[in-house]
Amino acid sequence: MISLAQYAEAETLLLQAHEIQSRVLGPNNRNTAFSTYNLACIAARRNQRDEALSLLQEAVDHGLSPNQALHMEKDDNLKFLHGDPRFDTLVAHAKERAAPAAKK
Repeated sequence: MISLAQYAEAETLLLQAHEIQSRVLGPNNRNTAFSTYNLACIAARRNQRDEALSLLQEAVDHGLSPNQALHMEKDDNLKFLHGDPRFDTLVAHAKERAAPAAKK
């Protein structure tokens, strides 16, 4: 099992990578959005519901890949958010945004 200290270390490294991606690739790049998504997963694992939901919203709105968006509700890292109506709304929004790209 991963300790909270390991999540903190992972979060620090991911924040650094995310900042570089945002600066170099831009906030609307799929790779930047995936880093944002991973930060949301860490926040969810650390029981930081509001932070996780905010980061997920940012990831969805800024280019999260359709595949990731369509399977977000099945991600074990986000189990802590299940049952929260805000998460359900966000999943629906992610699927709506991803649907046109998934049909291609």
